Amino acid sequence: MDFIATSIKEFITSEHINAKIVEHPSDSDTLELGFTFSFPVAQTAIDAGMLLRWTKGFNCPGAVGNDIVQLLQEALNRNEVNVHVAALVNDTVGTLLAHSYKHPNTFIGAIFGTGTNGAYVEDTCSIKTMATPTSNEMIINIEWGNFDKDKTVLPVTLFDNKLDRESINPGVHVFEKMISGMYLGEVTRNILLHLIDQRLLFDGTSSAKLNSHWSFETKYMSQIENDTSATLIPIAQILEQELGIYLNTQVDREIVKFVCQLVGKRAARLSAMATAAVIRQGLQEKSGRLAGLGYPLKLSAHDHSDAYVVNKNGTKVHERTDSAVTPGVIHVGIDGSVFEHYPHFEERMVEGLTELLGARAKEVVALGIARDGSGVGAALAALIATKNTPLSR
Repeated sequence: MDFIATSIKEFITSEHINAKIVEHPSDSDTLELGFTFSFPVAQTAIDAGMLLRWTKGFNCPGAVGNDIVQLLQEALNRNEVNVHVAALVNDTVGTLLAHSYKHPNTFIGAIFGTGTNGAYVEDTCSIKTMATPTSNEMIINIEWGNFDKDKTVLPVTLFDNKLDRESINPGVHVFEKMISGMYLGEVTRNILLHLIDQRLLFDGTSSAKLNSHWSFETKYMSQIENDTSATLIPIAQILEQELGIYLNTQVDREIVKFVCQLVGKRAARLSAMATAAVIRQGLQEKSGRLAGLGYPLKLSAHDHSDAYVVNKNGTKVHERTDSAVTPGVIHVGIDGSVFEHYPHFEERMVEGLTELLGARAKEVVALGIARDGSGVGAALAALIATKNTPLSR
């Protein structure tokens, strides 16, 4: 946490956000911070949450079981940075907030990148574990990456099981390991090695690089799927230059491309499954909140006046536009490199949603990129928190 605190201090200084924060840390002019934390926490307040476990290959000792906000705040205090952690948000919650800022009909925020997760707006009357709800609605961080950890529902293959056993967190986040950018390349590598062992690929010959764990990166899959040339020479270049496979035929290259397409398509369709399940939950509620397909998630009426994000040149890059709510449309805000950059991912998701929700899914479900949504949403959460004091400081 000290590294994060000193990085915040350096950022404030280099960007001249507020010199007083660093030069006069005793002043009352405290900068409020929204803290995006993309790991499972038990959140007890807007500014308090205990880390449950690490995911996405992280394993930093001494943090699990502790209040992550308190750890960061103590580090900021130690380094004399006059910053207060006003809000803790998961990246999916941040994405939902950021997207709803421009599209009030936003119902889901989702991440399809290095990892995956989703969040949605739920009626508190439907949350049976809440003793005394303090509001009519609550944003639920689903943590769907850990769905079906017992592997009784998902179409898990021997290639998925191999990856899971060899991962840093075997037995958990099985769903995430089937669809997120951190793992897709490794699933593909496992399949290619199996085909090599069957002498169906590269004449049964592998390479030291391909035999190494995590050597087949997901970005190679994107490049391979993007190759539409007749001879697939760009794929040959990837095999030779990145993986040391120098003897490859066009048939080999076609097989490699087909495997990438299978793994990529499965990831997109499973992502559609998770999204469709949450939408169906909204449609099935007794309140009929989504039955009319016009549910707005709103910030306070005055919040838009001073909320914006700037780039390093000082230009506003994310500012609220009070456009009318689009009637009959459910917006899904999505952030993450897989959704944004992987070839045909969005198209395949739409196909999956159409199969699960019906032909009108293309008309009533709008998938939209909430670029940098987790950071923007954290800023919005901090803004809302400071306008609704007191907090549990």
